[in-house]
Amino acid sequence: GPAKPWEDLHTRISTDKEFQDAIAYKGLTCLEVHSGWCGPCLAVVPTLKKLHWDLVEERAAALQFVVCNSDRVDALKEYKDRSKPLFLIYRKGNKLTTVDGVSTTSLKSFIEENAPSKADVASED
Repeated sequence: GPAKPWEDLHTRISTDKEFQDAIAYKGLTCLEVHSGWCGPCLAVVPTLKKLHWDLVEERAAALQFVVCNSDRVDALKEYKDRSKPLFLIYRKGNKLTTVDGVSTTSLKSFIEENAPSKADVASED
């Protein structure tokens, strides 16, 4: 089907509680951290959209993309004032890796190797 608008494909978070809830997800959470004013961070949106579509819609990976403004979340204050995007990948509250800048190749390969399927996550209950 036609791709959904980007807003439907990700969650925007801006509080500590939302951050904690997001990273607790049993599948993989790909968190894009950026400063409020970061232009290049917006430029990465179409790439993430395609990744989401390929992996989640077509391959049923248990994966969520979350976009976070680091200016507002205390847990991410070390990443404040960055001029390029940073991706933090979590599973069940543990940070698995960090991808600096828009290296979609490394981001995609890490996610492909590590994302559980929706069925795997469901069976963990």
